[in-house]
Amino acid sequence: MSTKIKALVRELIKSSVNENGIIETSLVEKVLSGLREVKPPRHLEILKSYLAEIRKSLRHQLVEVELGCQPNESLESSIMDKINSLSSSHSSELQVSQNANLIAGYRIRVVDDVFEDSIQSRLAKLSQSFTA
Repeated sequence: MSTKIKALVRELIKSSVNENGIIETSLVEKVLSGLREVKPPRHLEILKSYLAEIRKSLRHQLVEVELGCQPNESLESSIMDKINSLSSSHSSELQVSQNANLIAGYRIRVVDDVFEDSIQSRLAKLSQSFTA
């Protein structure tokens, strides 16, 4: 891929991000419609590179939290405050869900890292210690 295309894709990504640093669907749609209208040379290569970068950026901005209890606004707010204090370089989007299998505790996914402290994980470790 040429350096011109890489530079263009970087600018397109910047145009797809809102003031909070989050990729916004409406902004991505505007970029795509602009590319459809203009159809620059090698537009398929540009679109493929743009899609790859959008996917990569989305993975880095999404923090998935599973809780053993019903999530509430105060809990989500405190989790988001803690995440923001730990990663000042990124803006993150928080996705919170309930997972009854955890029994109690949490599981957090950030890109490829998973952090878990739940009754389920503790019971699994205890079970493994008996069989090992």
